[in-house]
Amino acid sequence: MTMQSSVAEGGTKMAASDAAELTILFGSQTGNAEYLAFQIHGKAEKAGNNVQLASLEDWLHSGDRELQRLLVVTSTHDNGHMPDNAAEFWDWLQQLPSGAFEGLPYAVLSIGDSMYEDFCKAGHDIDERLEALGAVRLVESIDCDIDFEFSAERWAKPAVQQLLDAQPWNGAVAGEPDNADEPVKDKHASADRNQTARVVATAHLSKPGSAKYVAHYELAFDEPFAYAPGDSLSVFPKNSDRLVSQWIEAYGEQVVDGRPLREILAHDVELRLPHPGLIVGLSRLQPDNQSVSEIIDLIQSGSRERLDAWLWGRDVLDVITDLGCEDVPVAEVLAELRPLQHRDYSISSSPLRDDGRLHITVAGVQYELGRGEHQGTATEFLRKRAEDGAPFEVRRVPAHEFTLPADDQPVIMIGPGVGVAPFRAFLRHRDASGASGRNWLFFGDQHRAYDWLYEDEFDDLAKRGVLHRLDVAFSRDQAEKLYVQHVMVDHADELRGWVEDGAYIFVCGDKTRMAADVDRALVEILGEGDLTAGEQRVAALKAAGRYVKDVY
Repeated sequence: MTMQSSVAEGGTKMAASDAAELTILFGSQTGNAEYLAFQIHGKAEKAGNNVQLASLEDWLHSGDRELQRLLVVTSTHDNGHMPDNAAEFWDWLQQLPSGAFEGLPYAVLSIGDSMYEDFCKAGHDIDERLEALGAVRLVESIDCDIDFEFSAERWAKPAVQQLLDAQPWNGAVAGEPDNADEPVKDKHASADRNQTARVVATAHLSKPGSAKYVAHYELAFDEPFAYAPGDSLSVFPKNSDRLVSQWIEAYGEQVVDGRPLREILAHDVELRLPHPGLIVGLSRLQPDNQSVSEIIDLIQSGSRERLDAWLWGRDVLDVITDLGCEDVPVAEVLAELRPLQHRDYSISSSPLRDDGRLHITVAGVQYELGRGEHQGTATEFLRKRAEDGAPFEVRRVPAHEFTLPADDQPVIMIGPGVGVAPFRAFLRHRDASGASGRNWLFFGDQHRAYDWLYEDEFDDLAKRGVLHRLDVAFSRDQAEKLYVQHVMVDHADELRGWVEDGAYIFVCGDKTRMAADVDRALVEILGEGDLTAGEQRVAALKAAGRYVKDVY
């Protein structure tokens, strides 16, 4: 019924059987690629085919690496990297000898977000490497953007059929890793396994009068939790009792595939964040529903802004009721939902400074609309855990390029709003280690009086000479809005000087507007009026790992 029943309960289960005609392997960071692979797998099996489904990592360690035909579905994580459950497969793939997959029919389906510079890079890398190893690209790869459910569905049905029509591969997988039959190693400290955390302290960072709710949480662990500044933390929440009860009120207490509906709703499926694939699924289930057809037309239009505007504020139950789909059986609705996703937060503490505790800075989601009060899944979950002290699952997400350089290197940090979180970690770490490199922070938000996150801490770091420059922009404190990119341009000469002295530039926060605006400002500053020269200098910084973003 749901993806969790086949592959997502800890990661080692593999759906399928002996001598699968088609193997579908996925790399997924937030659940989107996993959801898509699961949907493709289900439809292929429903058509009577013998299809295997697993993550790239689980397949590598399964002990059963027979292949006849291969379909890879993957997202791209961070700045062009493989998802965590694809990284080891990618390392292995790069070590295979020439001809290792000679003649293997394959196809790659990539999903991503074109707002990122390295759109679908992980899929491109796997596609090119498979071809270099002799595999035969039977279907041209496709890159799916925000409307991936719709575009992938049109691609996947004929692609799967072409793969199944191809002659099966008779080769054997060569170059298997020495430890291929062993459990996945803990290669990245806490990165590959969940650990148990508890909230032991919390503080409300945004002050009364703010339009935002920002909270500071301190977590303690049952065993040592290794991390570094720049890393993030995945929190694995459950859906709130209040939201689950609203679903039970709509559908009634019942059992689905042998499990209580209430249990499935609480733990398995995403109830807060609707996605276009749900609407695509509803259009199949109710082809004559005019309201659904109108939103399908919106999805097909490719307008991210209009689709986001329609989805804004709605949760999954809102979508179902607003589109008049309440009579669709709940089991069929559940089959169209994504797995309940973990929520990732930049770590805002330092292992050198914070005495075994880990800090996260959380922008809460809460508003009134439609059925009444809405709260973000993690907002409500973390508040509850702060009240009851109950344990919950977390996992470290290691940074790639978003890491501090050598202690003597200057660092420029641009982090409006909760984007300042990793820079609090950077500064606490450099303070504790006695690093000699200069530090410059740009912070921005709406109002100085209400939204100056960690103000006292940053003021103290500035007074003690750890934070050498601190520049702020509060957009609503004057008639004309002021943002961090404006302040950067105001200090263009100094910023150029820092870059010439070898400074590393880090940006964290909103990808939609802020990151693009900072990019443009940096091009203007470094180009000194020559945009082409500015673009070349920015590109050179990126290539050297000296201009790095963590945007979302």
